[in-house]
Amino acid sequence: MKFYITGSTRGLGEYISNEFNCECFDRPVYDINKDIDIIVEKIAPESIVILNAHANQLEYVERLKDKCSLVVMGSIAAINFDPEMPEYSKEKWKLEKTVQHLSEHSKHPMLYLQLTSSSYRNYQMIANSIRFWIDNPATTFIGYNINE
Repeated sequence: MKFYITGSTRGLGEYISNEFNCECFDRPVYDINKDIDIIVEKIAPESIVILNAHANQLEYVERLKDKCSLVVMGSIAAINFDPEMPEYSKEKWKLEKTVQHLSEHSKHPMLYLQLTSSSYRNYQMIANSIRFWIDNPATTFIGYNINE
């Protein structure tokens, strides 16, 4: 199975990229804000795409939902709005609702990970969650404890 990832130059994205031997869409080769058509075209059908980078996640979901399986890195900010980042919270809320709705009817499995700041730093747990989903594709949502 072929894996792709957006946002793999450091932290969780770098770890996930190495764990799943992902083809990466990162700067300076790609601008995930502007090169959407190019990136979508390069993704093989029936593959798994991990949308780790925040930029344009909703557009990538809409464009890839009928082509491949998706893992979407979400945020607890979707339900616990961050007053210091209201636009981010609104975007994550819309993303979460969209993925939840689409995953109910999609021909390709989708997984939404509702990350907290503490869970985001537990790279192995996130990788294990993705592995669990690969083995159990009917799972569509995994949320994490804030106080882990």
